[in-house]
Amino acid sequence: MDLDVQSYSLGHLGIVAGIFDTLKICEVIDEVMPKKGSKNLPNSTIIKAMILNGLGFTHRRLYLFPNFFMNIPTEKLFGEGIDPSDLNDDVVGRTLDAIYKYGATELLPRTSAYLANMKMMHQMPRIQSG
Repeated sequence: MDLDVQSYSLGHLGIVAGIFDTLKICEVIDEVMPKKGSKNLPNSTIIKAMILNGLGFTHRRLYLFPNFFMNIPTEKLFGEGIDPSDLNDDVVGRTLDAIYKYGATELLPRTSAYLANMKMMHQMPRIQSG
């Protein structure tokens, strides 16, 4: 019996991705920027990938974006069927274009207002450790 076992480290990226999902930030982004990119990846998934990439403290060119995720379990962070090659420079570029078209200065306040409203309505999920 041959088992092919692979181990990947999530590190702090798993925590950030989990908070992103728990707070339903993708839903806000999908509401205001619903256009899908290639392979039907929502802009929200690509934005989440850009945030995680930025927290990886890498200073690489856009065409190297997928390389950051090569040794990271992308299916755990972004969903089933998503691998690093799906997060290529074309997809990221189109999402950056969508952010520009919507307005970057409008996207952050919209997301912040959603989170503030959740807090005021006492619907903010509890994030527990352990």
